[in-house]
Parts: sequence; structure tokens; C-alpha cells
Amino acid sequence: MQNKVLMILCDGMRPDAVVKCGHPFAGKLMSTACYNPHAQTVFPSYTLPCHMSLFHSRTPDEHGVKTNVFVPGERKGLFEQLKDNGKSTAFFYSWGELKDLYSPYALCYGRFISETFLPSETVTEFLEEDCEKFLNEYNPDFAFLYLETTDSVGHTNGWGSDEYYKAANHSFMLIEKIMSNIPKDYSVIVLADHGGHDFTHGSNDPIDMTIPLFVKTDREIDFAEFENANIIDIAPTVCDIIGVPSSKEWKGKSLLK
Repeated sequence: MQNKVLMILCDGMRPDAVVKCGHPFAGKLMSTACYNPHAQTVFPSYTLPCHMSLFHSRTPDEHGVKTNVFVPGERKGLFEQLKDNGKSTAFFYSWGELKDLYSPYALCYGRFISETFLPSETVTEFLEEDCEKFLNEYNPDFAFLYLETTDSVGHTNGWGSDEYYKAANHSFMLIEKIMSNIPKDYSVIVLADHGGHDFTHGSNDPIDMTIPLFVKTDREIDFAEFENANIIDIAPTVCDIIGVPSSKEWKGKSLLK
């Protein structure tokens, strides 16, 4: 049984990018995994509030982070819940603000590469390689891989531009690579934090609020819950797959039966 989880987040990837990026693995994943093209994120649909809701299973009104500036507070997130239940975690990312998603004691391994001096695609390739190697060598219970390129290109060239769909294609190339080369005891969750329009995001318009969600697992999915999935449901789902209880303060629900 798969009792470990790899979560891959493509920053700013809209559901239409899954189809229009043209990568064969995107189509394969739509047919072989549970796929919801109209999952919802939280408002305001900025990167840090969405990630805080993803890992803390609470809305921005509840966890208090409503912009891309971190607001300190007493919160128990996914990393802390897993650590307190004896599970190992790893985190691979390129946007420095995400460091506030976890308490230092809760993370077993972290890998940060800044995009300041390297192209975004190069950074994501390095992170994928590092994550793939770490999962094969150390088999942590949970790993998070952050792919930033779709968001970076969205802000520079526009959501829905040719460059944006090329960035999504590159992301699925990396997703295929890592999913093809990690141990079989991993369930894989692929999602976005928010969508986007023109050169920005953050509104409550459906184009900003709707995200793609894939769950590939040998565990039984509750399709009624999955059809109405929200980003706050992911942390409880991860805990359910791994076999630890959710935090009592979380507001989301597991998507498993």
C-alpha cells in the first residue's frame, strides 16, 4: 500500500494549461489519476496565503496571512503534524517566502535555490533532480516539490500566453520524470496554488480561484468530496494517506474514503 506522499505544486498553473500545454504526460495523468479541473483555492488568491491554507488547512481569515508578507502566529501545519507523529519530511523550493510554511524543528531536509541568478526553468530542473535523488536515497514520508516557472512566466508574459503554456509543458516534463523514477510506495498529488489573468492574480474571479488537482494513489478516493475539493483539504488528505491524524484545528476534510 502507498503510505508516503510526494506533493508537486505548479505555481499559478490554470486548468486550461493542463490541456493547452501539449505535453503527453498531462493527458496521461488526466486519464490515470483522479483529476479535478475545477478545484478551488482561497481568497485572496496570492501565493503565500494560498500556501499557508494548503499546509495549515485554514482560510486566510483564519490563519491571518492575506498578502505575500508573512504574519507570525500560533499555527500547526502539515510539517508539524507529521513530525509530531514520527514522520519524516522534505521541502524543495525556490521562492524564499515559503520558508515560513514550517517550524525549523519540523523539517527533516530542506533545499532552497534562488532564481536571482539562474533562469526559472534551470532552477526547477535542479530542484526536481535533488528531490528525485533524495526520495530514492532516503524515502521520506512526505516531500514537497515547488515548481515556480508558470507563475514567473505569467507575471512576465501573461497568463494564457504562448510562453505560459510552454512553461506548463516544461513543468509536466519534470512531473513525468520524477513520477517515473521514484519508489512505488509514493502517492502523488499535483496541484496549483492559484490561477491568474493578464499579468496578475489575487482576485476572487474564477480564473484566479480555480486550480487543477491530480491525486494518483492506490487508496480509495471519496469522489463526492473530491469533486468539491478545496486547497484546504490537501493537508488532511496527506495525513490520511500517510496514516496520521489531522490536527484538530484544521478545517479541511480528507478526500479519501
